[in-house]
Amino acid sequence: MSTPKVSIIVPIYGVEKYIHQCVDSILAQTLKDIEILLVDDGSKDRCPEIVDEYAKKDKRIVAIHKPNGGYGSAVNKGLEAANGEYIGIVEPDDWIDTTMYEKLYNKAKTDNVDIVKSKFYIYYDIDKIKHEENKYLDINWYNNKREAPRGIFTIDEYADFFYFHPSIWSAIYKASLIKDHNISLEEIPGAGWTDNLFQVQTMCLAKSITYLDEALYFYRNKNFDDALDLKDQTIPFLRTRSIHKWLKDNNITNKEIWSNLCKREIAYIHIVFRSVKLKKFKDIIPLIQEWRNDLPTEYIDADKLNTVEKRILRNLNKPKLIWYHLIKHRYLSNRSYWVSLRIRKTGFLVQLLGMQFSVGNMPWRRAWFKVNIG
Repeated sequence: MSTPKVSIIVPIYGVEKYIHQCVDSILAQTLKDIEILLVDDGSKDRCPEIVDEYAKKDKRIVAIHKPNGGYGSAVNKGLEAANGEYIGIVEPDDWIDTTMYEKLYNKAKTDNVDIVKSKFYIYYDIDKIKHEENKYLDINWYNNKREAPRGIFTIDEYADFFYFHPSIWSAIYKASLIKDHNISLEEIPGAGWTDNLFQVQTMCLAKSITYLDEALYFYRNKNFDDALDLKDQTIPFLRTRSIHKWLKDNNITNKEIWSNLCKREIAYIHIVFRSVKLKKFKDIIPLIQEWRNDLPTEYIDADKLNTVEKRILRNLNKPKLIWYHLIKHRYLSNRSYWVSLRIRKTGFLVQLLGMQFSVGNMPWRRAWFKVNIG
């Protein structure tokens, strides 16, 4: 049996509504020499039957059924079974461009690299957005101050990826990278942000990375604000604790890496600020302080942090000031959450107490905010 060019892992649980769009987009790939591992993580809906139906229709599909163990456990089962030269992951409520794996694989072979990373779209699956074209947000991995990475690089040379969403699914990984280093996802019930450590491990251990400046993956988002999806406020702190331990155990001291991770982790704290009920906030103060004490400040480049990030990092050991940052970030840090008017040639936008009204082609979704007074 020949080795597939790419093994594609789909961890599946409770997504009967979306699974057909997801799997059909994989079957439609222009790269035909692929292996598709549909991992049913003990779904209680019709997903197990649907997985078996697909396996009967296409010999490239491998149906795997297991007791429920969470996202990380399901992906790990796929990693164990994967036979491909490269490995990709597709979440079961997302879908992909038909050319995604052909383009990523060709780039990987041309540059002979361990990882190929690409852009992705956020698709806002939200009824409030009436026009389909406004549901898509193209995510870049760079900003106006820095150009997109070019050629072959390592994470030491371009650590900006650690500032943004881990998005482990907008990439392919050489199978030998994962298997030689015994890389796996943390096995935690539910989703639990288990992709964070996987991203750090693969990027840090890769000897070569390349970037494809094209969006090929469609990431479904059911809320404007990530805080609305965070049900357990301990999760961000548990994930960062694992990342810090792994970096320290492997003697990784690169300031670019630590500084970008620090920025992302502060963004996670902002998500916690927006998600936790005020009467419960005292319960997470110790977690915030533990995170701050666990962060090796000697590896943080202050020039990489903005004014707000520096102030937060400086004050997170002081409970009263943590409360101040909570209130400031949640209610006062952006006056546009209260009232503002933006006028452009393409239309205008009015914001009043978090509610927004727009006329014309305005990117209103990026400023959406909901306060959890609780």
